Amino acid sequence: MAKRNAADWTLAQGKAGGSTTIIRALARVPLAEQRSARPVLVLVTWEFDGTATAGMPDRATYDRITDFEEVIFDSIAAEDWATEAAAITGNGAKQWRYYTNDGEDFAKRFSEALDGHPRYPVELEAAPDPEWQGLREVQPAA
Repeated sequence: MAKRNAADWTLAQGKAGGSTTIIRALARVPLAEQRSARPVLVLVTWEFDGTATAGMPDRATYDRITDFEEVIFDSIAAEDWATEAAAITGNGAKQWRYYTNDGEDFAKRFSEALDGHPRYPVELEAAPDPEWQGLREVQPAA
């Protein structure tokens, strides 16, 4: 599940809280077997000052976010320790939604992937989500 294929994703843009919000999410909820292998939702949130940029990151913040994403995506692709399900940008934050089999293992691998990199202003939160509601709630209505 670690490979990223553009055809597997959907992109939506709208307004939330008066600001532009962009959502990139898996186009389909994985099969039950795949969901049961990764029943824990991990939210990774990076807050930033978006007041001057309509809730979006400024260029310097965007570049740091891109660097951060590349490190995490490369690690997941190499070791398949999580499934990226969605990324939401707007209202002064970017949030990634990942599914994994264990929240503590996710945090350990996440930290290992970032070892030697500058400290990024992100917070992690994990919760059981065996039906992948965290993905379903951000997918466009059919």
